[in-house]
Amino acid sequence: MGNMEFLLELLVLMTTAASGLRAGDFSGALVYLKKYGYLNAPLPSEGRRPPPREMKAALRVFQKATQLQVSGRVDAATLRMMRNPRCGEEDSFRIHVSVILRIHVSVILRIHVSVILRIHVSVILRIHVSVILRIHVSVILRIHVSVILRIHVIHVSVILRIHVSGKTRQAISTAFRYWSDVSPLKFRETQTGRADIKISFHRKDKSCPSGKVHFDSDEVWTEGKSSGSNLRIVAAHEVGHALGLGHSQHYSAVMGPVYSGYRAHFKLHPDDIQGIQALYGKPEKPPPPKKTPSVPGAAPDPCGSPVDAVMLGPQQKTFVFRGGFVWTVSSSGLDPPRLTSDLWRELSGGLSAAVTSQRSGKTYFLKENRVWRYSGFKLDHGFPRKLSNIPANIDAAFYLSKSKKLIFIKGSGYWQWDETSTSGFSSFPRPLSHLFPGAPDAALASSDSNIFLFKGSQCDD
Repeated sequence: MGNMEFLLELLVLMTTAASGLRAGDFSGALVYLKKYGYLNAPLPSEGRRPPPREMKAALRVFQKATQLQVSGRVDAATLRMMRNPRCGEEDSFRIHVSVILRIHVSVILRIHVSVILRIHVSVILRIHVSVILRIHVSVILRIHVSVILRIHVIHVSVILRIHVSGKTRQAISTAFRYWSDVSPLKFRETQTGRADIKISFHRKDKSCPSGKVHFDSDEVWTEGKSSGSNLRIVAAHEVGHALGLGHSQHYSAVMGPVYSGYRAHFKLHPDDIQGIQALYGKPEKPPPPKKTPSVPGAAPDPCGSPVDAVMLGPQQKTFVFRGGFVWTVSSSGLDPPRLTSDLWRELSGGLSAAVTSQRSGKTYFLKENRVWRYSGFKLDHGFPRKLSNIPANIDAAFYLSKSKKLIFIKGSGYWQWDETSTSGFSSFPRPLSHLFPGAPDAALASSDSNIFLFKGSQCDD
């Protein structure tokens, strides 16, 4: 067996040399595969190369994960891929593949029996190992883990350890939103106190504690172009690690081990979504609409008369309220109207104002002298409550991202409220002219910090 391994290794080296590669390329590939977990690194005292069959199996797994031609050989394309920027974490997915390959190879080579018996052993045992045991681990244990985490890690606080620009903050915020859009996770930024995830920019650091997202300050971070490294996509990858995800075998997945470059219309790969939902479950969905009789002219025209309220609400959707109806704004215009109570069961028509805090994710509805607070589409305990410190029948409300405060407008004045402060609303109104002229019927702050004012059938920004 030893002579056979030597001859096979010699053939691999000869193949490498024949392809025009340098002699050190094979050694470089070997170091890469050991560093990122495709091969079991030997003890320092051993100092030997892995058996050729293990080297070939490791190369095949790497080539498959990076969408290269699966040859099991060190070729130019494989070396180029190994030189690309990548995550410093090991590729944990290789364990399952390499173990199965080794079990299969060892059974075939070491059992000197007939072809029929070999088929029996390799097929039956592999089914037992890769199917029965895998079902036990991925279903039984995964259910146990996801239930525990779903209880304790739904609202995740995030802290930025550095003052960053608006574009940087927006890129990181979008990275978190990729995961919250496909799971029940809710992220909230905090500047003080304990945080579940800490974000920092500094020079390379080999250690990266659990729950910490580190970006190399020496890296060229870009947005909207292929040069450099896209901060938003890399941040989504690192946040995935902080949430407990390992590397994906799919090259185009955000959790793929090798940076696949900037994509203008980037979205999570189905494997990314399947992974996060296996840990935390699926996102909260709005309740299905109630079936109501179709009454011609029952829903008012939102464009022909003043609206009651407009807000950028749950799931980053824009909602328009008038009477007892709500419209969702899409790229094609207004979607068909629904009863407000179809989405927010306890609400009826006649709202004074509506606003969702981008800081806490809470949605507030104001009507006459009462306020309703929702988490998504579920009413929070203890609500509705009577308003205090601000007048009844508020004209409009919106979230001011610059100050991270909720703004409530009445007549020619406005009140501001910091949700994290114990002092409550500002004790007296400030002149509305400090913000903009006139008193609107409704107001909306978009995700890019623009403020839209609605008066009658007019909209200004």
